[in-house]
Amino acid sequence: MEATLSGAAVSGGRDAEVALQPLLETLRGAEAAGITLGLAPALRAGDGWSSISELTQAPHTALAAMVEQAAERWSAPPHVAAALWWKQFSYWTTLPVVVGWALGGHVPLMTAESTSVQPLEDEPFMLVGLNEARVASGEPGYLGPVIRDTLIENLHAPVIEALHDLTRTGRRGLWGSVAEALVEPFEMLGMGADAAEGLVSAIGGPVAGLVEMPSLRRRTCCLWVTLPGSDPCPTCCVNTPPA
Repeated sequence: MEATLSGAAVSGGRDAEVALQPLLETLRGAEAAGITLGLAPALRAGDGWSSISELTQAPHTALAAMVEQAAERWSAPPHVAAALWWKQFSYWTTLPVVVGWALGGHVPLMTAESTSVQPLEDEPFMLVGLNEARVASGEPGYLGPVIRDTLIENLHAPVIEALHDLTRTGRRGLWGSVAEALVEPFEMLGMGADAAEGLVSAIGGPVAGLVEMPSLRRRTCCLWVTLPGSDPCPTCCVNTPPA
């Protein structure tokens, strides 16, 4: 163990690789079941990928290119393309954290410095991976603040600000995609709404109150429905709330 972070033990190197095994086995099982993941094999980023710390540096050239690629793919205006790119990016950066939290409290530390992304022409349109593996381990109550400090504040918040600067996309809608990404994996894991609510509550901050449970429904829109001929997502706030 190298250090502690908000009361959780942090490990790197071989200890981190061992701690990540349940998470990696679950991801391999999902791929074996035919689920296409926007995650690098074993979560290891490749050479030449764009680190998130680079994407958030003005004038955001690499990030703007990724948003432009999304705009061409969906024939979307810039602010919608940014929101749709973000919905994918926030999901793939959040999924390993949620699964690690749920499978025994071993969370990969996804930060702007440790995380990189590679755009793809075809689905899943991007791969996310880690430049180095570091893992926080501990009780769920301790890991909530760790996830907030690393994934939410260090990784997600700067990218949201960069997207807002580039396209004026609304911050609250972007945070809504993060909140949805925090909750959706629990269905894949066969876990109930209580566990999902517990994680969102432990994190708090900008994601609190942006989804309704137990039937997942967003309180913001990812903007997919604004594309011509597109139906609203099952979790969209424009749908009639369940009785």
